[in-house]
Amino acid sequence: MRKRIGLLLVVAVLGGLFISGCDTFLAPKDALKPMTANPVGKQYLVVFHGNKLPGGVNQEVNLAGGAVKTKMGQVGIAVVTATDPAFVTNMKAVPGVAYVLPDVKLNWLPGEKYVKTVTFAQAAAVAGATTSSIGDDEPFFDAYQWSMQAVDAPGAWDAGYTGAGVRVAVLDTGIDASHPDLAPTLNVALSTSFVPYEPYINDEYGHGMHVAGIIAAAHNHYGSIGVAPSAELVAIKVLDHTGSGDFSWLLQGLLYANAIGAKVANMSLGTYLPRSGFTFPDGTVVGANDIAGLTTVLTRVISYVWSNGTFVVAAAGNDSANLTGDASWISIPAESGRTVSISVTGPLDWWLDHNVNLDTPAYYTNYGTGVDFAAPGGNVDFSLYPNGPWYYDMVFSTYPDGWAWMAGTSMASPHVAGVAALILQAHPIASPSQVESILHGSADDLGKPGRDPWYGLGEVDAANAVK
Repeated sequence: MRKRIGLLLVVAVLGGLFISGCDTFLAPKDALKPMTANPVGKQYLVVFHGNKLPGGVNQEVNLAGGAVKTKMGQVGIAVVTATDPAFVTNMKAVPGVAYVLPDVKLNWLPGEKYVKTVTFAQAAAVAGATTSSIGDDEPFFDAYQWSMQAVDAPGAWDAGYTGAGVRVAVLDTGIDASHPDLAPTLNVALSTSFVPYEPYINDEYGHGMHVAGIIAAAHNHYGSIGVAPSAELVAIKVLDHTGSGDFSWLLQGLLYANAIGAKVANMSLGTYLPRSGFTFPDGTVVGANDIAGLTTVLTRVISYVWSNGTFVVAAAGNDSANLTGDASWISIPAESGRTVSISVTGPLDWWLDHNVNLDTPAYYTNYGTGVDFAAPGGNVDFSLYPNGPWYYDMVFSTYPDGWAWMAGTSMASPHVAGVAALILQAHPIASPSQVESILHGSADDLGKPGRDPWYGLGEVDAANAVK
């Protein structure tokens, strides 16, 4: 049985992580089981035509049997609570209403995990780097951070580009403000949580921490360094400690990122929705029309923030899945509107030979026309060296109480977010479309010439991008 494992692979003794590649991909019948949680009880997304809310929306919702909880007026969406069984029917009859959708809670990340960590106490034993870039005095740079070399971040740093003045939103499980590699770049005042039962930004999962460090771990003569070490991070918690989140939290997080002037929004998260619909374990049915509505709403929000100045990047997924027009399912947000979708590359046996190819497509990466660019996210070969430090082929970054190796398109996406921040330092008024064009023009065209199923338009190159 093939099992979807989400957008994060981690160092673990889990033989089931291996998924064979294939030319075509059909979603298994149980694909949604590990990717969904219980639905939100009687909470809905009321979506209006015309991308704006009518003036009397509160009254209309009340008359239909509900109450407005949150308004997203700039995109014509209201989050509504209702216990009246007739609410959906009543609300759909209101003029101007396009959809009344269940505000489903989905698991956007895999569940329990094990990581290979380095604690603060162990950090003192690691020798410093020997390269001539600003990574020179980051203790873990030369020893572990091959991914910075893979995108030639040192070349951009040497040219004077570190992401200074660029705000990057991290929509994830949160960020610990006390981590010494993240505290210098994290804007705590702007950081926020849309998880009502976790109203703090601290990361109880570890995923958001790892992603944030790849983007902008500070140049502070300590620990690791990010692609854009002077960029400003904003933690926007849209997932709880299990990696689950309401659909509305993601929508609100994107709009908040745009409202605070974030030039880049990273979403190292995702799930798969069968276009025919599905049923939750408690019997709640999410029909085909609901799926169409949810995907339309996410595309609407992403299109809004993109057109208003926020470059949106997301992980393509880790299931060896072909993102080429399978009519039976859709991967979100990777295939949503203007999202820039990232596949993953990495070395094999870098720990044995630092001259190996860093750009090999990972065995687990999703691929196809849905991929826009590739970036390093780690490769793994458990079988050849079960007792060796194969985790060195994964991506090293910040983690609660230290650092950790992880692998996945979750790690690839923030490399692109970091390169986008470098571009925006070099071109401060560039639009998201212009940033994408610069990424295209500067990417390393690997694989088949032109657009490639594995690399998209190429693997991002930081040094070329700021020339």
